[in-house]
Amino acid sequence: MVNEDKHTQHTGVIDKSARSQSNRQTRLKIRISTLLALTIGGLVAISAGAVLLVSTYANFQNTTELLNTSAAMIVESIEDDIFSLTTPIEELAQSLQEDASTGEVDLHDTDFLRAYFKGVVASVPYLTDLAIVYPDGSLFISTHVTDVEGPRLITSYEPPAAGTLQYLKDVKGYDGLFWNEPFFDQGRTHISATVPAYKDGIFLGAVLVSSTVHHFSGLVDELSGKYGATGFVLYGDNRVLAHPKLLNLSANTLSSNAPLHSVAALDDAVISQMLMQPPEFQGNDGTFVGYVVEALDGEHLVLTSIVSGFGSEPWVIGQYSPLSDWSNQWSRLSDAALVSLGLLIASVIAALVLARRLAAPIHRSTEEAIKISELNLNQIDHLPPSRVSELNLQAVAFNKMLDGLRWFQTYLPRTLVRQMLKTGDPNLVLPREVELTVMFADIVGFTPASEAMTPQATAAMLNRHFEILNRCIEAEGGTLDKYIGDAAMAFWGAPQDQTDHAERACRAAMAIKRSLAEAGVEYGVKIAVHTGPLIVGNIGAVDRMNYTVIGDTVNTCARIETLVGELPSDEQTRILISDATARLISPAFHLIDCGEFTVKGRSRKVNVYRLCDTEKTLGPSA
Repeated sequence: MVNEDKHTQHTGVIDKSARSQSNRQTRLKIRISTLLALTIGGLVAISAGAVLLVSTYANFQNTTELLNTSAAMIVESIEDDIFSLTTPIEELAQSLQEDASTGEVDLHDTDFLRAYFKGVVASVPYLTDLAIVYPDGSLFISTHVTDVEGPRLITSYEPPAAGTLQYLKDVKGYDGLFWNEPFFDQGRTHISATVPAYKDGIFLGAVLVSSTVHHFSGLVDELSGKYGATGFVLYGDNRVLAHPKLLNLSANTLSSNAPLHSVAALDDAVISQMLMQPPEFQGNDGTFVGYVVEALDGEHLVLTSIVSGFGSEPWVIGQYSPLSDWSNQWSRLSDAALVSLGLLIASVIAALVLARRLAAPIHRSTEEAIKISELNLNQIDHLPPSRVSELNLQAVAFNKMLDGLRWFQTYLPRTLVRQMLKTGDPNLVLPREVELTVMFADIVGFTPASEAMTPQATAAMLNRHFEILNRCIEAEGGTLDKYIGDAAMAFWGAPQDQTDHAERACRAAMAIKRSLAEAGVEYGVKIAVHTGPLIVGNIGAVDRMNYTVIGDTVNTCARIETLVGELPSDEQTRILISDATARLISPAFHLIDCGEFTVKGRSRKVNVYRLCDTEKTLGPSA
C-alpha cells in the first residue's frame, strides 16, 4: 500500500509537471516571437536616428586613428613575419654554441652535425647552410639544396685560407651572436649569423647558419598576397634584400663584391620614387613613416620601418598598396546613413527570423519529448547546442535526461514502461495473480566452455547471444525478466493482457532457434516454455523494485529446461513446452509428444512436447 501511494503521488507530480512545462513552452514560443518582432524592432526604430548621428560623428573622429593603427599593425606584422625567418637562424647557431660549451656536441663530429642539420631543415626548410669554422681556419659546410633529385644535403670541407683566418679574428671580437654582411656564394646571396663557440675558455671555432635572399623574397611574396600589398626589405638605402621580383631576377649580375641587386635593377618605380622624397607622415609612436608616391598606375601609400642589428646597414622593411585602398575608408562614411536606414528594415526582418529560430529548438524538444513518452529512445537524436543560454541549458538537460533514460531502458523492461506510459495506470505494477507463460533459455555446456575463454570473449559472446534472445522476445511482446548467468527468463501475459500469451512464447522460441542458426553459433541452447498461475508485479524494497514473476510455474519451467538436456536430440537448439502450454496453442505448431516425466519439486508428473518446425503433431515418442 505504501508503494502504491508513493507511485500514485509520483505519477501525479509527473503529470502536473508535464502540463506545467507544456504551458510554459507554449507561452515561451509566443513571448519570443512577439517580444523579438515588436520590442527589438521598435527599439531599433527609435534608436536608429540617434545612433546614426552619434556614429557618424564618432566615425569621422575615429577613422584617422583607425587608419594610423591599421598601418602600424601591418608594419608590425610584416616585421614579425620577417623575424620569423631570422629567429630560427639565431636559435640554431646559439643552440650549437651552448651545446658545444657544455660538451654535449662535438663540433668535430661532422656526422652528427650533418644529421643534426638534416633534422632541423626538415622542420625549417629555408635554412640553407650550416658551417663550422675551426680554429686552424679549416671549414665544414653542410648545404641544403633542392633540385631535380629533391631536397638533400651536400657536405663539403675546405682547408685553411687567409680570408678564413682573418674572419676568425673578427669573430673572436664578439661576445655573442652577430649578423654578417650579405655574401654571394655558389650562385646565391646568403643572409647569415655567426656565434663564437668556447669551452672552458678555449676557442672551439665559429658556428655560422644562413638562409638566402631567395627564401626571404619568397616570404615577402607570401606576405604580399596576405596583405594585398607589395612587401619589400631594403639593405640600406639602395640595395634590395627581399622583394617578389627577386624570385625571377637573374643572379648573373651579382658577385662577391656586389651580392645584392640595386633598386634601379629591380625596376620598381614606387620604391625608386619613395627614395627620392621625404616622408609625409609618421605613426603616433614613431614606429613607421609613410609616403604618398605618384607612379604610372596611380598614387600609392608606402609604409616603412627601420630595423637595425642585422649587419652594418639597417633593414628598411616596408609595403605599398594603392592609395585608393585607404581612401575608401572615408568614402564608406558617406554610405553610413543609407546603411543605417537599411539596417532598420533588416533588423525587423532579422527579429522575425530570430524569433522563428529561437522557437525552432523548443518545437523540436517538444517533438522529441513526445517520442520519449512513447519510449522510442533509439529514434531520438541529441538536441544541438544553442547560443541562447536558456535554450542551451534546456538542450544540455534534455540530452542528459535522454542519456539517463537510455541507461534506465537498458535495465528496465521496455514492455512494462511502454504499457505504463500508454495507460497511465499506476495499478499496472501492483502484484496480482494471473495465468502467464514463462520461458527459460540456457546455453548448453557454457560453464566448461567459458573456462577456456577470456573475460572479454565471454562477455562478447553473451552480449551477442542475449541480443538475439531479447530481439525475438520483444518482437512477440514478451517481457524480459532477468538474466541468470548464461540463462534468460521471460514471460508473456503481463503487464499487457495477452490472451495468446502461450502462442507468443512459442513463436518467440522458434524465432530464437532460427536466429541462432542464421547467426552461425556453435553452441547448443535449451529452451523451456510453461504456462500457469503466477504472481506478477513490483516486488522488492521501496527504493529497489523489480517487476517480476514468482510462483511454482517459474520453478516448473526451470525444471523442464533442465529436462531438455536429458532427452536425446540432434538439434542444436532444443525446445520443450509443457502440456499446459500445448493446450493453449493452435494446431499450426508442430509438436512431438515426449511423454510424462517427474521433475524436482512436483509430486505429479509433467507431460512435455518438443516444439519443432519439421514434424507434425504425433503421439508419444518411443
